Amino acid sequence: MQITYCDIKQVKRLAKQLESTYTTLKLGQRLDKAAAQLLGVRDYHEASRLYDKWLMLHVHLSDHADGVSKCSYCDFSFAADLKDDRQLHRKQHDQFHEACVSLDYLPGNFVQRERMKSDGREQATNGQTTEDRLDGLLLLLRGWFDRSLFAAIYGNYWRKHPTFDTYVAMIQDTLGNSYRDLMPTLRERYGYRTGEIEPASSNWYPKPR
Repeated sequence: MQITYCDIKQVKRLAKQLESTYTTLKLGQRLDKAAAQLLGVRDYHEASRLYDKWLMLHVHLSDHADGVSKCSYCDFSFAADLKDDRQLHRKQHDQFHEACVSLDYLPGNFVQRERMKSDGREQATNGQTTEDRLDGLLLLLRGWFDRSLFAAIYGNYWRKHPTFDTYVAMIQDTLGNSYRDLMPTLRERYGYRTGEIEPASSNWYPKPR
């Protein structure tokens, strides 16, 4: 059984609501009731233990005591033997998970993005047909989009970040003349919005007010 940050957040919310019903119970007792009711566990302690297990599910621990561990889910690198680093990972992981649940989308991590960009460039350049090449270009742009969304999540402006289709309409100035013959089809399918992303950048940022 997996218990995520969003599950723990719901338990805490319910425990607060239960205060009006169980006026004599302390917070810990209300958390136990909420955890049992929502998650089917014995108590909040069990929920917390399962949450900690989920938190480390994607962490690749270093073989060396003083080495750096890497979370392939939230892309955070940290020293797993240091309490402060573990807490920083928890904060990053929770923030990333909450955004992905809300967006119903999990952007690729660094390794996955680099593969998308490399494979996409190869296919966009050497594809056998125009449609193959266009699919390759879109794969490249998906790698850029995921990197931009990662930055938006950790910059806490992900709620304003454009969807992939809108991003494709915005990013075309950055492509320049690299795929000139594919641009008419790209614009026909996705539109064209200039001035939204700096021509030398592939990351979208909200405009200052």
